[in-house]
Amino acid sequence: MLNPEASPSAPPVPPPTSQETPADVDEELPHMTPTLEEFAKLPLWDFDKSWLFIQNHRDVVVPGASDALLVSAFRAQRAGKSKPAKQCVHQSLILQYGEKLGKDGVQLFFRRCVFLSRTLRFVLC
Repeated sequence: MLNPEASPSAPPVPPPTSQETPADVDEELPHMTPTLEEFAKLPLWDFDKSWLFIQNHRDVVVPGASDALLVSAFRAQRAGKSKPAKQCVHQSLILQYGEKLGKDGVQLFFRRCVFLSRTLRFVLC
């Protein structure tokens, strides 16, 4: 018995019913814009390209963009497409990190990453 203190005379509680269909749930999820789809295709760890893309497409840095990229990553991984899934997660994390750094966070993030990337290339080469 799972709950020995429960009264055997109490009527069973029916499971909650949901009137939502899978299509309704899908409508609630953030959607990829054509610009976000392009952004998601950028190579992993290429911060220069990501920064240039964001500078030329400010509509990438909007509320919900990071979530849309994560939904797209989930769908890609579920379809067995791990490379696009990783790219979506990578680009989503860039947007999230920038958001966490504040008002000019995206610019600050790229200044640090691009500078560090170039410094490491100089030191290692």
